[in-house]
Amino acid sequence: MQVRIKTIFWKHKKAANGEHEIRLRLTLYKEVTYLNTGFTSSEENWDADNECPKSSHPKFKMVIKKIQNLIDEVNFEVRLLLKDGVDMFSLSTLKNKIKTPIKKHSKVKILQFYEEVITQLENEGRIGYSKAFVSSRDNLNKFLKKTDKSFISFSKDDFYNYEKFLLGGLKYESTISFYIRTFTRLWNIAIERGICPKEHHPSKFFKFKAYRRFKTKKRAITADNIKAIENLIFEDSSRMYRSQQYFLFSYYARGMNFIDMAKLRFDENLRGNEITYTRSKNKRRYQYQLHSKAISIIQNFKRLSIPNNNNYVFPILESWHDSPKKIDARIDSALKDLNEDLSKMAKLIGSEKHITSYVARHSFATNLRHKNVNVSIIQEALGHETELQTMTYLDDLDDVMIANSIEAAL
Repeated sequence: MQVRIKTIFWKHKKAANGEHEIRLRLTLYKEVTYLNTGFTSSEENWDADNECPKSSHPKFKMVIKKIQNLIDEVNFEVRLLLKDGVDMFSLSTLKNKIKTPIKKHSKVKILQFYEEVITQLENEGRIGYSKAFVSSRDNLNKFLKKTDKSFISFSKDDFYNYEKFLLGGLKYESTISFYIRTFTRLWNIAIERGICPKEHHPSKFFKFKAYRRFKTKKRAITADNIKAIENLIFEDSSRMYRSQQYFLFSYYARGMNFIDMAKLRFDENLRGNEITYTRSKNKRRYQYQLHSKAISIIQNFKRLSIPNNNNYVFPILESWHDSPKKIDARIDSALKDLNEDLSKMAKLIGSEKHITSYVARHSFATNLRHKNVNVSIIQEALGHETELQTMTYLDDLDDVMIANSIEAAL
């Protein structure tokens, strides 16, 4: 649906100052409505041919900016309606969205809005994502010293001081990036809902580039370390055995996240040697053929007949974990156990690196690259949107390759 927009010099009646209003006319099929810019003009300062104020207008720049902002708002709301699946809408609906005055929402406070977003995400079962906002809220709460502020009262100085607070209080750039990105996402949601104007956006004030690539702590372990963990012998009925198998399955299942592993069901996610699942983090659907060792691990759990309900592949969740919060709490507990056990395994194999569940994903990518597998193939295997995401996992490898190349060359 295309809304036609035209700037109008409203000649039908004069404003209180004796000039004429400047309006925008919106046309959708045969429906017509008008938006008032809040500005007026005399006939002498109006360019009728180009349908805009002349440069002689005393508020020329302000009027031009307001007209463009309104046009942008109209186009934004149309895109938002279409994105939400609203194929047919009226201009009155569109006008109400655009004309919702910011003053109406001026009392909506930032920490208060965090709670609203967190609750919504929890109700949608997006517990992991909601935790990012919980962490961001708690961090902002420390900065504000538990005194909430509305979006429109969060000043330029507040933005600068919050950035200074983050830069001075956090050790790693990646952590600073996380807080700025989550804080910015909250503002994007607030702007989408008309709670604050889009001109009042964190990106206009923060100098820290939150979306650039950061050198992260190296997490990958070598293929020899993986083999050493694989060769450890534990009782089939022990927690250490289960933790060993969870880690190895994650590694051989293309670095699958523990949360997604815990939710796997035989009837829903497995068909022969193929696995299909939706990743909790990004809601993307993955479908691929499992590595033979990953299949063997599944068969071992079947053979051992470790009790579990609801047809889960791994004995982590039970039938009474019947809500997103219960599932999340159980996975958190199981993940803590896994990481404790992996720490013990690291000592058993003599690894100097701290091993956690997430090491499996980094190691999967890095060890493939050590075997000269093309980055584009690793990217596809990890399910990354861009090669840049994949390269984050390959920092460890790049250093080794550079060192080896220098050693060989000199």
